[in-house]
Amino acid sequence: MLELDPGMMVWTWITFFIVLFILSKIALKPLLGVVENREKEISDNLDKARKEREESEALVEKHRKMIEEAESEGQKILKENQKLAENARQEILDKANQESDKMIEKAKEEIVRQKAGALAELKAEVADLAVGAAEKIIEQNLDKDKQKSIVENYIKNMSKTINN
Repeated sequence: MLELDPGMMVWTWITFFIVLFILSKIALKPLLGVVENREKEISDNLDKARKEREESEALVEKHRKMIEEAESEGQKILKENQKLAENARQEILDKANQESDKMIEKAKEEIVRQKAGALAELKAEVADLAVGAAEKIIEQNLDKDKQKSIVENYIKNMSKTINN
């Protein structure tokens, strides 16, 4: 069976503590150093990741602001272009109205000139007709009824001449 030998127990404990002491001096410090280094490395990586995340968030915010500014600038440019187009359209309409007013004025002046020319021509013809009628009346020394019928015939002939 199992017997406990007190001498063996003492030597086992002594050996155990010696091995424990040797391991603590030789292996424990390097193992603890590796663990501490690993801990520090993990902590540094976490800090670095946190910093990079903050930087990326700041960069995202900066880009978002830039996009908003670009959109705002685009809207501003669009409004300015619409205003310029409206001004140009209004200018073109004003010029067209001025040109049409000038053309209407020239047409009115031409109508007045032609009317004046037609009236002058008509006056000349009326004068010719009156002279012709007077000649006919003078040539024929007739009574009033006869003179009246000659003038009426001459006016009828004159109307036919004017209409042609």
